[in-house]
Amino acid sequence: MLVLTAENMKKAEESAVENGCNYYDLMKTAGTECADMISLEDKNKKTVILCGKGRNGGDGLVIAGRLWQNGFRNVFVILVDGMPTDELCVTMYEEMVKYPVVICDFTKEKETCLYHISTAEIIADAVFGIGFRGVLGGNALEVISSSNENTAAVKYAIDIPSGLTSDGRYNGEIYFNTDKTLTMIAMKPVQVFKPTADMCGKTYVMDIGVGDETLRPFAEAYTVMTTEEAHGSIAKRKYDSHKGTFANVLTICGSRNMTGCVYLCNQAAVEIGAGLVTAAFPDCIYNTVTAKLNEPLMLPVKNNDEGRMTADAKTLLPAMNKADVIAMGCGLGVDSDTKELVRFVINNFTGTLVLDADALNCIAKDTGILKNAQCRIIITPHPGEMARLTGKTVSDIRSDRMKTAIDFASEYGVTVLLKGANTVVADKTGRCYVNTTGNPSMARGGSGDVLTGLIAGLIKQTEDEFSAACTGCFIHGDAADRVTEKYGMLAATPTRVVDEINKKQLKL
Repeated sequence: MLVLTAENMKKAEESAVENGCNYYDLMKTAGTECADMISLEDKNKKTVILCGKGRNGGDGLVIAGRLWQNGFRNVFVILVDGMPTDELCVTMYEEMVKYPVVICDFTKEKETCLYHISTAEIIADAVFGIGFRGVLGGNALEVISSSNENTAAVKYAIDIPSGLTSDGRYNGEIYFNTDKTLTMIAMKPVQVFKPTADMCGKTYVMDIGVGDETLRPFAEAYTVMTTEEAHGSIAKRKYDSHKGTFANVLTICGSRNMTGCVYLCNQAAVEIGAGLVTAAFPDCIYNTVTAKLNEPLMLPVKNNDEGRMTADAKTLLPAMNKADVIAMGCGLGVDSDTKELVRFVINNFTGTLVLDADALNCIAKDTGILKNAQCRIIITPHPGEMARLTGKTVSDIRSDRMKTAIDFASEYGVTVLLKGANTVVADKTGRCYVNTTGNPSMARGGSGDVLTGLIAGLIKQTEDEFSAACTGCFIHGDAADRVTEKYGMLAATPTRVVDEINKKQLKL
């Protein structure tokens, strides 16, 4: 899905109008779509629509009339700053008053308006929209503050919660505490980047008839993904499919001190539908690994005295030759043996290679090996690992993660998944994706192991490496969000995330 700033959204709308649309129809459609979404609520609930004087207020007025058409009989419109002044908003007001909707002017009936807000069961915020700048003040501040105090009401923000700006800047002042945001045409930066994305609640994009062909010239250089797009990126299974259709995945993970990563990585690949998974791990942890894993084949590899794998070509090479995908690095450890092992795999594999964690640390001083590889490579560093790969500081990486990912992908010809709040995925062609799922519960050991397995399992089920990385990242964060909702932030363990992947996610 494309992302547009407020300025470029206005340009896109102008372009749509130049090509046959008109502002009246766009506003009517926007308000109608929002009202139909709100109409999923109980029609008997007291519903209050907060309307500003401009275009966002016009959307709110359309919503009020449409809700009445949809059977809501307890609808109240509050004119926050008095009568509308925008010409189109005035037109929508004149059409809305045909319905027996209660209208209250906050500038004249303040106490009555505050009473309706405090007793509302549904509140829709259509005060400012994408044009808002600065901080709330005056009547808007009082109305939004009162709305926030009503914690029993279900709250909808129309386009953007009042008090937040479309570019994602937040000044720490009052904003409309919404449950859901119904945004028009495309997502805005405020709904993508954390923490403001979380302040928007669950964001839904309203299709009002302006297509991607109109939006694309004005869109940001990055895209985001919806649940529908994530599901749609995974190929439907044909009746004559076999395990070879969905990839032979080899994982090379684990060491004596880090055994859980073998389960997490392999089980994630299994859960996301890989056709065949083979787990390569140090021989010294055989009993631990086999006690937990059922579906994967077991490939114990010679280990050194520290319990880490060696470059055992006799054992690994036959499995590598059969594999479509190798996921490598989780819990591997860093020493001379594992460095040799990582170099051996990079130099001898011709499929798709997913490098995570210690596999990246093993080549931190030898990144040139990536340029000479015959395989297609995805790297999944966190900022610390990326700092080691680039020679930059962690602060440098975090200050512009998109540019860091894009530059590295271009220079080394790999796909880069740079982890963090709003994980960034970039490839050598310049495509860039920003992930919107996930939460701080994922900031714990093992989360990256799950992601690595997911991406590996998706390689032959999606269009290409970039799609696999984006889709895996979205599904990983979405599963973590659901686990957090069930168990709370502290108990959303990677094992529970693995278990959640397919419970409500993929119906293929």
